Amino acid sequence: MITRRTFLGSAAAAAALFGGAQLGRAHAGGEDLRFLFLHVEGGWDPLTVFAPMFDAPNIDMEAAAEPWTIGGLSLVDHPARPQTRAFFEAHHGSIALLNGVSVRSVNHETCAIVALTGATSEDRPDFGTILAYERRDVTSLPHLVMSGPAFPGPYSVFVSNARGQLQETIDGSLLGNADSPIVAPSAIPGRVVDRFLRDRSEAIRLAHPSIGHTADYAEALQRAKLLVDSRFELHLQSSNSFIGRSKTAIAALSSGLCRCASVGTDFNWDTHNDNSLQSGLFENLFIDLMDVIELLDQTMGPDGKPLRETTVVVVSSEMARTPALNATGGRDHWPYTSMMLMGPGIQGDRSFGGFSELYAGVGVGSDGGLDPAQAGIAAESIGATLLMLGGVDPGDYLHTTEPVPGVLA
Repeated sequence: MITRRTFLGSAAAAAALFGGAQLGRAHAGGEDLRFLFLHVEGGWDPLTVFAPMFDAPNIDMEAAAEPWTIGGLSLVDHPARPQTRAFFEAHHGSIALLNGVSVRSVNHETCAIVALTGATSEDRPDFGTILAYERRDVTSLPHLVMSGPAFPGPYSVFVSNARGQLQETIDGSLLGNADSPIVAPSAIPGRVVDRFLRDRSEAIRLAHPSIGHTADYAEALQRAKLLVDSRFELHLQSSNSFIGRSKTAIAALSSGLCRCASVGTDFNWDTHNDNSLQSGLFENLFIDLMDVIELLDQTMGPDGKPLRETTVVVVSSEMARTPALNATGGRDHWPYTSMMLMGPGIQGDRSFGGFSELYAGVGVGSDGGLDPAQAGIAAESIGATLLMLGGVDPGDYLHTTEPVPGVLA
C-alpha cells in the first residue's frame, strides 16, 4: 500500500532531484485533476446499451431489448442486464454519453490510436500521456498503464507499464528471478553505483545537450531512484482481473504517484462470431464500474478529498460493431462508437452526438445539440475537451483546439 506519508517524503527527495521543482499541490481544479482511463479492448457494441436505434429499419437490435430513458440519457434496457440498469440509475447524473465518435477506421490498432490520440500515427502521445506529462514535476510515474493500449509518442520516459515486471524491477527481486540470478549489491556499494550512474548521465547530458535521449536517460534515472527509495511501500503488481488492476490504479492515484492511470479489459470484446456475448460483457463491465465509482468515493487523494471529487473517468472502446448481424450472429467492425465521461467539470446527465438511421455518426453543433452536417464527433475534439479540463492548452498538442460543445460544465 502506498501511504501519503511515504509519498510526501519521496516528493521532497524528488524536489532536490528535479532542481528544486515544487512538488506540493496547488489549488484544486484544472491542472490538479486526475484521470482514470478505462478501455474496452476489442470493440464494444453501442447497440447493446448506448444506442436505442429501435426505429431504424436497417439496424438489428437485440431480442427482448427495449428503449429506456433515465434522466437525460436514452439507453437500451434488457432483463438480462439488471446491474447495467442499476449503474445508470445510480450515476446517470454524472455521465456525459458521447455517441457517434468517429475512429476513422475498422482496424483495431488504427482505431485505438485514433480513439486515444486523435491522430492516425502513434507518434502523437495519447491524451493521458499529455495530461501526465504536463504535471510530470509532481508525480513519480506520471502515466501509469496497468493494462491496455497506450501511445506515449516522444514521452515514453513518463509512461510506466505495470503489465510486466515493473514491481520486480523496483524492489530488486528481478535480479534473482533472471535466467542467471544476480545478487544485488549491499547498501554502501549500491550507493557508489548509484552515484556513478548519476554522475555519468549528467556528464553525458552536458557533453551532448542536443541529443534528446541523454536527457531522457537522466530523467528516467532520477525517477527510478525515487521509486527504489520507496520500494517497500509500493505495490504495483498487475492483477489478472480488470477490477483488480483498477484497484491498483486507484491506489496509485490516491498516493499521488501518478496523475493518469490506464486500465484495459483484455481483448475479449471482438464478437465476430456471436454478438450475444456482448450482453454478459457489458453486465460484468458495469458491475466493475459500480465498484470503481464506489472505491473512488471512499478513497482519499493526497489533498484529503475523495478521489471521486478530483478524478475524471474516461470509458472508451476503440471501435463499435456493425448495425447488421452477420451469418453467424456476430457483428463486424464499425468506425462510429460511443464513450462515457464522468467526474468533476463534466456536464452529466446528458448525451452528445448520435447515430443516423444508417448508423453513421452525427456530430455536435455549437449549441450542444445534434448537427447532421458533421460526420460524428471527432476523437481529437474529445482530446481537446480532456486537455482543457486538465488545465492544458490543446493548441500545444492538437490540430483541433475546440472541445465538444456543451460537455464542459
